[in-house]
Amino acid sequence: MTTPRVFIIRHGETEWSLNGRHTGTTELPLTANGEKRIRATGQALVGDDRLIVPSQLAHIYVSPRKRAQRTFELLNLGCRDRLPWQEQERANELDIRTNAKVQIDDDIREWDYGDYEGLTSATVRSDREKKGEGSWDIWRDGCPGGELVAQPDSVPCERVLKLMSGHQITSGHYQTA
Repeated sequence: MTTPRVFIIRHGETEWSLNGRHTGTTELPLTANGEKRIRATGQALVGDDRLIVPSQLAHIYVSPRKRAQRTFELLNLGCRDRLPWQEQERANELDIRTNAKVQIDDDIREWDYGDYEGLTSATVRSDREKKGEGSWDIWRDGCPGGELVAQPDSVPCERVLKLMSGHQITSGHYQTA
């Protein structure tokens, strides 16, 4: 038996990620460059002789955000089943490389930036200074109108435990502020 591994793939570049704007609930498409880079990532990392061997994947979790779903599609893992967000069935049986079930998982959705959606961290800090609210750290202060920080280290631990039941791939949103 092989050691379970978790592969975490961050979504490709969007206009807002390109210029550092916080993107939570806003649905933005990948840029042309973002799509190109994810295709290249898939070619480099996915295959029978690569880091991610599709036939060994046990579970696949994808964020409900369209940018993460498009990123997953571009990796070209060759899933047997129709992807949950697509209407048509798989077209070509010859492309099937994995039997892993693909699930949309709200636990790996992007952070809700609330009032800070679409702003850069520098803008948020500057606005807070002008209002006399002091410095800002997303992990300490959260986002007004969005997510607050309750138990910051419990959520990642729960997610890791959930993911450690076999080889998996997760397509979502991972960054630090």
